[in-house]
Amino acid sequence: MEFFWYDYETWGKDVRRDRIVQFGGVRTDEELVELAPPVQLKCKPGLDCPIGPGAVSVHGIMPMQAHREGLQESEFARLVHAELSKRSTCSVAYNGMSFDHEMTRMLFYRNLRDPYAWAWKHGNTYWDTLELMRAAFLLRPEALKRWPKKNSGKPSFQLEFLSEANLDSRSSESSHDAVADVAHMLAIARLVRERARDLWEYALGLRFKKTVLDIIRTTEPVLHVVGQIDTSRHCATLLTPLDYRNDNSAYGFDLSNDPGSLLKPFEQWTPEDRRKAWRSIRSFKCNQSPFVCGWSNVRELLSPGLSTGDILAKMQLSKAEIQARHETLQEYAARERQHALHQFLEFEAAEKRLRYSRPLDPDEAIYDGFFSGEDELLMYQVLQEGPNFDWRTVQSNDRRVEPLIFKYIARNFPNVLDEVGIKRWEDYCRARQLEHRERRQVTLDQVFSYELRDSMEPVGNLSEAQIQELTRWQDRVREVLMPENYES
Repeated sequence: MEFFWYDYETWGKDVRRDRIVQFGGVRTDEELVELAPPVQLKCKPGLDCPIGPGAVSVHGIMPMQAHREGLQESEFARLVHAELSKRSTCSVAYNGMSFDHEMTRMLFYRNLRDPYAWAWKHGNTYWDTLELMRAAFLLRPEALKRWPKKNSGKPSFQLEFLSEANLDSRSSESSHDAVADVAHMLAIARLVRERARDLWEYALGLRFKKTVLDIIRTTEPVLHVVGQIDTSRHCATLLTPLDYRNDNSAYGFDLSNDPGSLLKPFEQWTPEDRRKAWRSIRSFKCNQSPFVCGWSNVRELLSPGLSTGDILAKMQLSKAEIQARHETLQEYAARERQHALHQFLEFEAAEKRLRYSRPLDPDEAIYDGFFSGEDELLMYQVLQEGPNFDWRTVQSNDRRVEPLIFKYIARNFPNVLDEVGIKRWEDYCRARQLEHRERRQVTLDQVFSYELRDSMEPVGNLSEAQIQELTRWQDRVREVLMPENYES
């Protein structure tokens, strides 16, 4: 197995809608020895890619610079895909499950490539070291030299602050550059692997879905470490697993809460009961490396001198209360196979399906189902023929396929569009750029520079020169999408 450590810089935080500007990565062996020089790529921003100062103030890459130095998104996606899809690769990112790995799926999906195979085919896996750091803070605090704190006094798990606290000044500089962030991630991982090898090996094993399922098929409480739990509790709690599954999601009752009032027929629940259940039931994806561990096995991962009692104290839990609540839930589940907690989860799943039932832009509708074999062959044909493919001939029963192919051609090979195609593409780009106009309360003329005036995303530490560069880009986009004869 080889690791490929990677990071993105992007034009925004929304994994569905925002686009990537920079990719950095490095390949190592299992001993974390680098096997090749780092990879660095930039991607050209498209006309359908809104850009504002919030992201620019973080990574400092200007859109005109990315336009000059970057690749078309199709070529960018091809090269990223080649790295992550290499046989027996474990792709690793920091906060990857919430961001980078999701960005990868969207990049491949938008560019007509299988958005999932890179993470499982040919013995491949993917992993996220963020929960490893939180677990180390709880179980093996000596794994890092120092644990940085925010101004509030609470611990911070931001890679930037971990690097500043634990790496020398030379190796911790240049944060928010993709290649630099990968170097930081790898250096921090080496520290944890060296100082807490058993914890490292345990967390790495959790990237397999079967391993996670075996852990939660238990009659004992399960330790769960996750960022949604406050750092005052060391981001951890104990769960009683609930015998309920929804796709790859598993569920557990957080034993920091008393389940007593919920152990009655679901029809008798009050609104307050539902709110309590919503706060008390935790879910996690079994295929996304959640940090879970059966309580009886936790002692094997502890620092010398630490006990399970110390861990309970860190989590602000009482051994007696945990035991009583867990036994109560176990007895209730054995007595009532279709109990109220299951009915609540069914109710929540139905509500979620209803909330997200509206049709999404085909560019974002990645989770609307798998493509048919015929559609996959069609998209492969598009990838092979590129600008020579006639987008006007596409036919499919899947509403996403024709728009995806059209936008792939328009975004990457705009010169092959006819007048109808040009108008369709510019209409789409204009709609993406204008879609938040009403909420942001800007005029049509201001829309392409609204980010510079938006109080929700302030200019921050941008220099006057950078602001001028952003304005130049916005003017360039406006010239194409907002000719003088355009009427809103």
